[in-house]
Amino acid sequence: MKHLSCIILTLVVFVLVSCEERTGFYDGEQQEIIARLTMKEWKLVYEHMPSFDPTEFHGEGWVYKFNSNGTGSYKWIKWEDGSIEGEPVYFHWTFTTDNLAVIYIDKSERFWLIDKLTANELWVYDSYQDPCCTLTLMRCS
Repeated sequence: MKHLSCIILTLVVFVLVSCEERTGFYDGEQQEIIARLTMKEWKLVYEHMPSFDPTEFHGEGWVYKFNSNGTGSYKWIKWEDGSIEGEPVYFHWTFTTDNLAVIYIDKSERFWLIDKLTANELWVYDSYQDPCCTLTLMRCS
């Protein structure tokens, strides 16, 4: 009986060891995306909503900050002196897709589909629904 228990235990350990690698960890490319998103504050400089003329922001506007721990904030700032109008809004954010192309922001209940993310530019399509629906183009720098 002791021998049978040993064999069963060995088989269980073997099955557990042979499972796929752990999930919940980011690979190198995903870590780069997170680093680019969280390395700076993003000023909203352009917004084009369907059925409206595009809006360009000069001198003041919304500034978004994403932290690597899944928190963030946005605030209205005068860019020249850094003064803030009103209180910052704090939120939690998460990626909703494995390729880290869609961000969900809980406070505003918005989805951002990332169109372009470099060290200096963040272009997103903004929506209250899943990104397959009508989106607003926003560009930050």
